[in-house]
Amino acid sequence: MARFSFLDKLLIPTVNDRDQITTGEVVFDLDKCSSCSLCVEACPADTLLFVEKKPQLKTGVANECMACGDCVAICPEAAIRLTRSYQFSKFYRTVDQGALSAPRLFEDD
Repeated sequence: MARFSFLDKLLIPTVNDRDQITTGEVVFDLDKCSSCSLCVEACPADTLLFVEKKPQLKTGVANECMACGDCVAICPEAAIRLTRSYQFSKFYRTVDQGALSAPRLFEDD
């Protein structure tokens, strides 16, 4: 088994270090939004709020958006889009990140 150098040990990501995490981000087109709140209910990270009949992304340390795209997929008005992907660790590359895309959507035949 390989041994880690002192520098390697310093660079190993820490799960609870908020400085090593870039959370996802979604943007709402409030002109299209019908205030159905399906996006808030579908969010597995519980990072969306419904304030004054409009969805909002929590800010600061409360934002734990994983950029899963569930809110984008469930929105009947297509009023939500992903603008930033979730990324863990600033030193190590995130494996299988890929492009941002909505889940469970079928392409038109």
